[in-house]
Amino acid sequence: MTLFDLAKKNVKHNFIHYFLYFASMSFSIMIYYMFVVLSKDPTIAHRINRSDKLSVVFSAASIILLAFIAIFILFSNNFFMRKRKKEIGLYSLLGLRKGQIGRMLFYENFIMGIGALIVGIILGSFLSKLFVAILLNMMDDRVLSTFVFSWDAVINTSIIFVLITFFTSLLGFQIIYQHSLLDLFYSERKREKALKPSLLLSILSLSLIGLGYFIALQPLKTENSIWARIGLGYTAVLILFLTILGTALFIAFFLPYLLKKVRIAKHSFYRGMNLITNSQLSSRILSNTKTLSIIAILSAITLSAIGAMGSLYYNANQTAKNEIITAFEYTKPEDDGIAQKIITAAHSDRAHPVTFQQETPVYEVHPIETNKKVPSVFPFDGENYLAISQTDYTRLYKEIYPKNTPPTFKPGEALIAYPSYFNLDHKTLSREPKNLNFKWNDKIVGFTIHYNNQIVIQSLYSATVVLPDKAIAQFSIKPIKKVVSINVRDAKTAETISERMDKLFPERDSLLSYPAVYRTMMNTSGVLMFIGMFIGLVFLAATGSIIYFKQLTEAYNDRETYEVLKKIGVTRKEIRFSIARQILVIFLIPLVLGIAHSSVALLCLAKLLEVDLTFPVLISTVSYTIMYIIYYLLTVNSYTNIVIGKNK
Repeated sequence: MTLFDLAKKNVKHNFIHYFLYFASMSFSIMIYYMFVVLSKDPTIAHRINRSDKLSVVFSAASIILLAFIAIFILFSNNFFMRKRKKEIGLYSLLGLRKGQIGRMLFYENFIMGIGALIVGIILGSFLSKLFVAILLNMMDDRVLSTFVFSWDAVINTSIIFVLITFFTSLLGFQIIYQHSLLDLFYSERKREKALKPSLLLSILSLSLIGLGYFIALQPLKTENSIWARIGLGYTAVLILFLTILGTALFIAFFLPYLLKKVRIAKHSFYRGMNLITNSQLSSRILSNTKTLSIIAILSAITLSAIGAMGSLYYNANQTAKNEIITAFEYTKPEDDGIAQKIITAAHSDRAHPVTFQQETPVYEVHPIETNKKVPSVFPFDGENYLAISQTDYTRLYKEIYPKNTPPTFKPGEALIAYPSYFNLDHKTLSREPKNLNFKWNDKIVGFTIHYNNQIVIQSLYSATVVLPDKAIAQFSIKPIKKVVSINVRDAKTAETISERMDKLFPERDSLLSYPAVYRTMMNTSGVLMFIGMFIGLVFLAATGSIIYFKQLTEAYNDRETYEVLKKIGVTRKEIRFSIARQILVIFLIPLVLGIAHSSVALLCLAKLLEVDLTFPVLISTVSYTIMYIIYYLLTVNSYTNIVIGKNK
């Protein structure tokens, strides 16, 4: 029998032990293959290639995804190699040379790698159409997806994962040649170096996390807040530093200190399995400090990133509305023929009939500077201000803000409407001038000024003075241009009208189109959300697997302990309950810390962007929790079967 035959036999007879490693590789290959298929799909590629930025983002995401997957496979391989060190030692005792053992392990790993590659590509091929449909749905695109088998994706995935498999297969030689026979037999007993619990460092950990949360939740626009004093960038770095350091100290010192206090509490010390459970749990946390700290921090970053991308996606419609407040808006061309063709194009789609149309004259008014009392919304440079009539403003206002009551003017009053992105608070507005003088020809007229942030013409890109109709008529002000505002039914999908109208504009003029902006926003946010989901899925699966592998490693070390417990009369049910409690805490640490850190980060982001992140945060948190529950149940079941055998 050749070494290759022996390797095939080992894989066949021990596949149940290799299954998790095989499943991890297959899952990783499937995810990467589907991602490559998406980038090659003609429907998706056409939409992504419209934007250079999206193409770059998609390419960068594939590199990040591949890096995550490669690290995940290397960790999985490392776990199984450590698990097999005693087996390797036995081969040496039986007389096999190191080169022969290395070749056999190489063949075994390569067989599993090629098998996982085949399974991953097959599963990815079946699921790719589903994910293409999901991405198109997230982009709010009504194009039907079709099944596309890409040989380019197969070749790309095969080359990359054959190289990864080849590299991991060579690691078997490294283990054999770098470890002595004694190391191979006793390596399973080695654990991370434990740190002594400390009350001082426990208090410091809570203080650092609390301080990080306090700074993060400070008002962003208040002059005395830390955000305003040291700047957004430096504050974010400070919060990140405090949170990371606090988390590491929390897991390394606070939790062991808390467990120490629980362990010596007399009222619970001898109850049930508490004596064994608490002692082992404390040791388990101390030996996994680095792993749990890294997973907690990276989980928080991942959840925050997914939540942030989710916020862009779920607020895309509102963002587009903020940028374009009517379906179409443009400055009327001087050529009447072109102007009429544009109006005809706006009425050309029966599926999207015009529901509102208005032509608004825009005037220039000259402010008289008195003691520098000029509104900050108008940086005074000696230029004229843009103005519209009260009647035009009111009619547009009712169309754009149907739930609000239009402002009314008394004689001698005027309004300054400024864009909402000026972010003027009540305190700032209270310092604005209440009276303003304007000059027409040789006459000066004063008005009592009111302010609001409800503009009705987007393309002016500045604050607008709203004057009474009588004032405009009295002084015979002539408009400098006319702005046309049009609304159509179901504007989101009126892209055909947008394209027809846009083709008619002279180069110096432009069309503000809500359908075009909405499509761009949905394409961008949909792709980013999808990429975030893809990478987040792989990352969260990887972190869950890392905890799973770490606990199984400890399970093999703890078999003798549980054998003793069985001999002194502890039942299987009691042992399983003790294991479940210990592993529950191990999974809860990164889960709770990750959710807490990401929730604070997203609350801060919500205040910064002034958007509601409740739904995306809820979705990402629930998904993360469900995934960890699944890994927890698998870990408890596998750990129990290892230490006390399967229930017969």
